[in-house]
Amino acid sequence: MILPAGLPAEPDRTGRLDWLLRFDSRTEAEYEAEHGRERGAALRQIILIGLIFYNAYNFTGMMLMPDIAELSVVAHLLVVTPASALLAWLVVHLGSNLREMLILSAMIAVVAAPLFLFWLTAAPLGAYTFHESVLAIVYGNLLLALRFRHALVFTGVVFLLAVLAAATKAGLDPELRSALLVQYGTGCTFSLYANYRMERQRCREYLRVQAAQSASEAAEAARRRYQDLSGTDPLTGLPNRRLLDERVEDWVSADRALALMMIDVDHFKPFNDTLGHPEGDACLRRVAAVFSGVATGPDILAARFGGEEFTVVVRDAGAPEAVRFAAGLVRAVAALGIAHPGRPDGLGVVTVSVGIALKTAGAARDRDALFAEADQALYRAKRRGRNGHARAEGDGAIAAIPSMGGIARSA
Repeated sequence: MILPAGLPAEPDRTGRLDWLLRFDSRTEAEYEAEHGRERGAALRQIILIGLIFYNAYNFTGMMLMPDIAELSVVAHLLVVTPASALLAWLVVHLGSNLREMLILSAMIAVVAAPLFLFWLTAAPLGAYTFHESVLAIVYGNLLLALRFRHALVFTGVVFLLAVLAAATKAGLDPELRSALLVQYGTGCTFSLYANYRMERQRCREYLRVQAAQSASEAAEAARRRYQDLSGTDPLTGLPNRRLLDERVEDWVSADRALALMMIDVDHFKPFNDTLGHPEGDACLRRVAAVFSGVATGPDILAARFGGEEFTVVVRDAGAPEAVRFAAGLVRAVAALGIAHPGRPDGLGVVTVSVGIALKTAGAARDRDALFAEADQALYRAKRRGRNGHARAEGDGAIAAIPSMGGIARSA
């Protein structure tokens, strides 16, 4: 996404994936936080189901390896089964690294057991048990869905164990040994490749979702930034006319009292003509800082209305409070002492005039009408000499008389 100058780019939150299908550490932590509980629950269920089928091979062991049938039953029922049941209980309580490493270790042990029994038996049909461990490899790589890096280790280790068992088994026909290992290697390769594709799909899908979320968050952040900018006057940093209109619309429709003050910088055109527009901009920023300083709570809004005009809105303010507030603004601006050599009335400093319109609590008022009243009051204050304030007609007008110290006097 291309952002305008002045707006910082959103940080890249898209994760990375290496050739072993590993997320970077931050993405891995996020994935575990989102899916770890689900992963643990799925492993528990698959382990318990696998135990049922694993012990079903006790029957084939009795038929194919009658010479070590008792040992086979003991290995299945008294060693592998309790250890697997314990693992099924643990997997939902462990962190991702320990959980996956335990699953890897357990699967190597599960495959090693039938390979050992195959190597040990001397029964004529014992060689047929060699492929029991291939089913365990399929179970580990596809049903348990070992993480690819673990599946790679698992498949490589058990294939080496199979080669060792077949190569050292006494009495095994050489041609059968070769055939068994080719078939075994094929099963290992196919299951590992299937695991790779499945794990790659899982990881890429998560990264796609993460990228989509990141893009959505970036778009929302950009929208908020643009919204903030569209509601802020770039020169003064105060809220602009658009935001002012929206806020006043909401406040006027409420039942609470409200005072709206229209404020104009006195004789601002001669200021610009005499000192230039850069000084004029600096003057507006200093005046705006006064208004910003009083807008410290949620019930006071100071905004730039346009040009050299400003608006201050105060909720829960009646006539006395509004008059005191306006008088304070007049004094504060005059106290800045901003030189105004082009002022025609000879006052010599920048001052403001304020027009006040009131809305009483519970009264229904129109926003535009309230602005119009404040604007009329502003012009009354200016006609009476500027550097003062006046209330709207009908509320009992109060206007200020010019003063060098910027102190408003009631007319």
